[in-house]
Amino acid sequence: MNQIISQHGWAFDSSLWQELKKKYEENNWIWQDNERGYFNKTLVSPKWINNNSFKRKNIIIIHSLGIHLIDKNTLINASHIVFINSFYKFIPDNKDKKLVIRSLERMKKKLNNQEIKLMLKEFYKNSFFPNEINLNYQKTISYKFDNANIFNLKSDFNKLSINEKPPLLVSKDCNVLIIKSINDRILNSNSSKSFIELMSKTLTKKPRIIEIENQGHII
Repeated sequence: MNQIISQHGWAFDSSLWQELKKKYEENNWIWQDNERGYFNKTLVSPKWINNNSFKRKNIIIIHSLGIHLIDKNTLINASHIVFINSFYKFIPDNKDKKLVIRSLERMKKKLNNQEIKLMLKEFYKNSFFPNEINLNYQKTISYKFDNANIFNLKSDFNKLSINEKPPLLVSKDCNVLIIKSINDRILNSNSSKSFIELMSKTLTKKPRIIEIENQGHII
């Protein structure tokens, strides 16, 4: 019995995976979504389903901040993980550090007032750049804003400022694929590079890296 657990990033939800989820379920995979409850959805933190199959695969698909949003035991017990534009420390250790901190401070202020809708619209625009916002997602944006859970958004937003030394995040024997977009407007390239280096040092088998041109933070 092969399983997948997905984890969306900040300000998104599990609807990002709808098309992919359908394809895997049609092939008898068990797919569960870790949901942070930002937009009129219940907060859900699924666990692996126990089974005795030796050849089973426990796969996690994680986007962006998702590594800080998923249960650590679930993470450590994955046999395979796909990281999509992921990071451990969002704030880079280079010349862009002050710029990124100022940007986060501006976003945080807007989370505390009536500018949240404008801020999230701009965030989505930059996330999908250089492409247009996915039509299926665009249709639901207004509805999402009207049902936003500001507390959950604020709580997880604070994780973007994590600066501690990373613990052991995944099993040393985990098979890891890292997908990195060339045109990412959200994630600093230094933060992405640092994450790749972290995974390379952690794993017995080096991660496979795929860089995709003409794609942004959301592929």
